[in-house]
Amino acid sequence: MNANSKLQAAIENVYDAFKDISKPQFVDGCPCCIDKKGVSILLTKPLRELSPDDLTHYAASVFLTVGSVEDFFYFLPRILEILALNSDWWPDPEVVTRALHSSGFHTWPLNKSQAVANYFDVKIADILEQDQTGWEIDSWICALGRLQVDLNPFLKRIAANPSRLIEYYEVNSSQLNDGKLSNAFWDDAPKEHQQVVEWFQSVEVKKAIELAYGFA
Repeated sequence: MNANSKLQAAIENVYDAFKDISKPQFVDGCPCCIDKKGVSILLTKPLRELSPDDLTHYAASVFLTVGSVEDFFYFLPRILEILALNSDWWPDPEVVTRALHSSGFHTWPLNKSQAVANYFDVKIADILEQDQTGWEIDSWICALGRLQVDLNPFLKRIAANPSRLIEYYEVNSSQLNDGKLSNAFWDDAPKEHQQVVEWFQSVEVKKAIELAYGFA
């Protein structure tokens, strides 16, 4: 099974885990964030036919000015599918994981949390197989930090891939001298932010970076 097939299988696994969630009858929301037409589209279109444009306002604002856990669970498989397959979609991964965390991710039924955790695992693996993905790695690792999951397995995989490590490092190198990362979304995950900074500053990772640049 190739990387794309694995990612699609992980997405289908999410759909399967949430198949018991019924289509909502209504979606509450602030009119300035999602209008009646937008809500109508969400409630009338089949889930898998909802386009990135259909879901962008809902996904960006859910739990802030629109939506509830019940309707979020219904739309989540399609949101995650779009997020994984459309790298230029708004909201960014960091925004989506903010909503996941707000929905009580760490208290979800096991089948649902495992399906989503596997989705992230496969998505990171897919990114690490691509070239020139420093900004994407940065975005998804920050997203996982905001979800407050263990970052160590993901960071180890990056460290073991010299090309991706350099790409990720170069996104953050200008800020690391000040003990910071470049992504502003880390402000909402200070503990995880510090974990990644310390990882970059570790002897092992510094050596791996030097080797990748040919300095050692």
